[in-house]
Amino acid sequence: MRPYPEEVLRAIQTGVTTHLMPEVQSSYAKAQFAFSMLLFTIAQRDLDTAVPDLLETNAALRKLLGDTSAALRAIDSNEARTGIEAIAGLPTPTESLRLSHLRADNDALRAVLSSLAALIEPAADDSELAPLRGVRTAIFAHLSADARRRIVPILTV
Repeated sequence: MRPYPEEVLRAIQTGVTTHLMPEVQSSYAKAQFAFSMLLFTIAQRDLDTAVPDLLETNAALRKLLGDTSAALRAIDSNEARTGIEAIAGLPTPTESLRLSHLRADNDALRAVLSSLAALIEPAADDSELAPLRGVRTAIFAHLSADARRRIVPILTV
């Protein structure tokens, strides 16, 4: 029988705690050890919802990129045409529910979005890029909410 990934993580965590912890002597090493065990817990935190979370995020990114493409059509520039082509060149959404496939899809969507950043970011102040203002706001809101959702308080200063 092949164990599930979360079972493997728990087994590693348990094994390390059982066999390595008794050997750790200094206060500093004990603190580092406890922190590493906390990281195991964090790694498992959103494992149950990783697939639906990525499905939702990928759909939201595709919608934002679709809106961006529509806004770019109202701008007459080589950069806008290049952005439209980049968005049109995205592969179709994966049909797979494998986490690695969904992550690859997410990476492709973020790569295109990142490639458009130099065009989208100045839209707030550049009248020639005014059609992008609404989508800029929506993209920033999405990215901000995504970053807040993934915050790990112990790792944040």
